[in-house]
Amino acid sequence: MNKPYHIVITTIFHPLILDELFDNISKHDHLDETKIWIVGDKKTPGSVGEFAKRISSKGLETIYVDVATQEEWGKEYTDFYRCFPYNTQSRRGVGFPWVLQDGCEILILIDDDNFPTGDDFIGGHANTGKIWNGQMISEPVGFHNVCEYLEFEPSRHVFTRGFPFHLRDTRNNPVRKTEKPVRIGATAGLWLSAPDVDATTWLNGRISGVKYKGEPTNVLHQDTWAPINTQNTSILRELIPAFVPVPMGWDVPGGKIDWYNDIWGGYFFQALTQGMPYNVAFGRPLVDHRRNPHEYINDLRQEFWGIILTDWLVNLLKADFRPISLNILDRLGELADFLEEKTDMSMPAWTPAEMKSFMKNISGTMRQWSKVCEKIMK
Repeated sequence: MNKPYHIVITTIFHPLILDELFDNISKHDHLDETKIWIVGDKKTPGSVGEFAKRISSKGLETIYVDVATQEEWGKEYTDFYRCFPYNTQSRRGVGFPWVLQDGCEILILIDDDNFPTGDDFIGGHANTGKIWNGQMISEPVGFHNVCEYLEFEPSRHVFTRGFPFHLRDTRNNPVRKTEKPVRIGATAGLWLSAPDVDATTWLNGRISGVKYKGEPTNVLHQDTWAPINTQNTSILRELIPAFVPVPMGWDVPGGKIDWYNDIWGGYFFQALTQGMPYNVAFGRPLVDHRRNPHEYINDLRQEFWGIILTDWLVNLLKADFRPISLNILDRLGELADFLEEKTDMSMPAWTPAEMKSFMKNISGTMRQWSKVCEKIMK
């Protein structure tokens, strides 16, 4: 029997999250509807396979896809598979085709250090795909900071990772719009404890989210975007191709770029779904982000070019990208062409050649991703 909810995780640790996911999913009677996929990496401990079998034996189907299995599968999709280097967070993208092939209706992305709270985790993400008849949030500046829905200790005004820097002297000033009903195409659940903020924020001191103070579900108007990550997010099946699995690990001055695959993927999602009857929601279900160990100065080194170029990228997408086709897969090709053109024509002159090559690599990945989706979803 096909199960509607598929959770995809990648990890280089022993994923203790599985026990708490089992407890939550069992408590709220979703065991028969849910399947978990763990995408292994070269650093993933050997104990994960047996752990997955133990969780499955309790009634929550859990599949560990080890490197050997991935490489065998990759022989069929060689050009796509080789886009994703080992030992990067973007390795999760290798799992996207697996869930599509297995009949996933709602793809749920969660990091291995984001644990379910008392909220019904699957029930919260079951809002994805539902019709929304209520008001939608519209911002005059075109972006909404979801961190303003959290109460922090110590009290600080912070912005979620990926929020444009040129707007970080603003506060939310939403207008509530009521229009024709829309369908929720993605749900971005928020996070208690460690919020999803960038290395520049962490370097200014620790912060903890202690309370969520918003409505259970908030829906953005399409004229207003927000960063979407992979810490606690769900995507409707027909829109999974729009959540582009962006490869990381590209060599850049100072090391390798990382940590921005989900942020850029989320912005690509919002660009690709323009004019379609789908909107982004955020709020519950909440997770408890017990952050894995980090060296924030090293994080800054890896995030640097993502931080520096996000404003350029999102401004281009919002101002200039106007998809023509009604088909998501065709739109992926349009976006790939757009990125290549803008990389050549308008990327800042101070951008290193390695980042220009990286942007073109993303375009190539989009094309390969589109081919994989077309083959699976036809």
